Amino acid sequence: MDKEHQDYEYDCCMNGSIEDFPPRPIPPKQFVKSGPFSYDDENGLRVGEFSRASLHELKLLFRKNASAARRAIATKPWVTAQLRLYDIGFNKSAGIDELRDTLQTAVDGCMCVEGGPPSIAVIQARLVAMSAQVKASYRQAIQKHKLDISQWHWGNFSKLGDPSAEARYDIEWFVAKYFLDEQGSPSPDKTPEPIILRDLDRSSSTSLRRRVDTIPNLSARITAFLSVVAWAPQLERGLDTAFSTIDRPDTKRDCHTFEAVFDADRFLAKYFLDGLRGKPVPNKQPVPLVMDWGFYSIEKIRQAAKHVPELLAELTEKPIHDDPWQTKEICVIIGWEDHVRSQMESWESTIAELKVLDAKRKALDKEKAIIAKVKPHIDYARARRTPQTGPFTLDHLVGSYIMHCRRLQDDYGAELGTMTLDIHAPTSTFGAVAAFQFGLIDGTMLLATSEESLERLREEEAVRSSDEEESTDDEESTDDEKSTDDEYSTVSGNKRKAGASRRDGVKPFKRRLGSDSSTNPNRFYFQWAGCDTGRYRLILDKDHERTGHFDLDKSGMTARGQIHYREFFGGQALVFTLLKVADQPRQQPDKWSSYCETDRWQRW
Repeated sequence: MDKEHQDYEYDCCMNGSIEDFPPRPIPPKQFVKSGPFSYDDENGLRVGEFSRASLHELKLLFRKNASAARRAIATKPWVTAQLRLYDIGFNKSAGIDELRDTLQTAVDGCMCVEGGPPSIAVIQARLVAMSAQVKASYRQAIQKHKLDISQWHWGNFSKLGDPSAEARYDIEWFVAKYFLDEQGSPSPDKTPEPIILRDLDRSSSTSLRRRVDTIPNLSARITAFLSVVAWAPQLERGLDTAFSTIDRPDTKRDCHTFEAVFDADRFLAKYFLDGLRGKPVPNKQPVPLVMDWGFYSIEKIRQAAKHVPELLAELTEKPIHDDPWQTKEICVIIGWEDHVRSQMESWESTIAELKVLDAKRKALDKEKAIIAKVKPHIDYARARRTPQTGPFTLDHLVGSYIMHCRRLQDDYGAELGTMTLDIHAPTSTFGAVAAFQFGLIDGTMLLATSEESLERLREEEAVRSSDEEESTDDEESTDDEKSTDDEYSTVSGNKRKAGASRRDGVKPFKRRLGSDSSTNPNRFYFQWAGCDTGRYRLILDKDHERTGHFDLDKSGMTARGQIHYREFFGGQALVFTLLKVADQPRQQPDKWSSYCETDRWQRW
């Protein structure tokens, strides 16, 4: 697709919905048709959806050992198409078997000519000519449409009247209107005065610069917000006029920045010199000027300032007041050196003060956010002003907690208020079960008052899992097998339970040196198993190393503890705080047995 056609398609896409835009010609169908025959450049001559099969293909179809797949192709529409494409007469009301016999007879009798008979070639030639004529007519319609679009654009251009709007609309027409004669040659007398343009977009600015460079003796100063186009002898006068229009009472722009970007020499003359490229006048502008730094290059003004003694232009930072996101921003300051350096030192001091205030504000905001997130705990504690008396039992633990862990929150994006622990009432003499969500991991937790009780609870859970599996097997067994299993269970059930965890390959609990040295009666021990929420990976605990403990304070509503996750954090334990928010748990824990190797794939 050439550029002209690309521009045409773009024009239709952008302006096609405008009410008076010339309607686009309707594209013709992809094929031409004559009776049952159709033709298009991609498929050639066809009948319906079928092209002519070669004589070799027809002979393969009618072999005695023809494949089922080849025979399946020969449907009634396909056979009818072949008869027409080979110009073989047939009974239009005949069934598929009769039509196949007719086609086979023609093939066996050499009535089918490779490439088709002359009668069909005539039809194809006629359709090819029709197709070419349709495409030629469409091309002519497209060319006329392009002319209509050009006339439409010219009508819009003629109504503008403002040089800036004309330049934004079409650079070629703008240049031709003001600077060229009817033959396209330069015409200085046509527009002797400079033309000032405003707010050209990037594309228009680039096109204007390229077009001006092709016209002898035509010059321009082009920026995005202000441009001057004039014949070379008049350019300086045009620059004077354009520069004077920047600093106006009604302007909403940063005048100093725009003046410096548009013309550095005139900017210096206005504020720091006695004329264009003149001598320094320190009292003319004693206070440094501050200009925005952004999309506009300030390199020209910095280079120009170097040629003026004691004048300094620096890229620096100025303070920003009353901004919740930042305390400083980059700017350009220009002025006499002593004043500039004094101003920069003052800014540095102010920025340092703002940073301190900003840090205090952020700390206060963070504190407010934390208070808002722990409000459920504050409300819970206020409703129970009379503290419970210890020592506490597992029954006192029942309820819902939020977890606070500095490392998980600071380093791994976990949020206070979303990490929870829900402890359920004990269903065993050895301990209780809880559901937890700690950001990186979530799963099930076993809790007990000692490490020995925790090990007993774990073994009990393993036995319960084994019982559930055998119960499922029993339901699927026959009555005789069930009777035999029941008799065996009665005799040896106790032995099975005692060794269940060992036979399942569960290793004994590893007691840690010094782990029971605490005399705190309000310490509780736990073991956890769960899933890595980031990688959706099941975390097994064959070696019983995912453990921890926490100590309730005297109120029974707050606890501090440690949790081990050696695969992720090595030997360093995570320190956390628990804050109680309700007397009833809100999340139901999964079965402890669900976190095992056999259930690894069932979970996902």
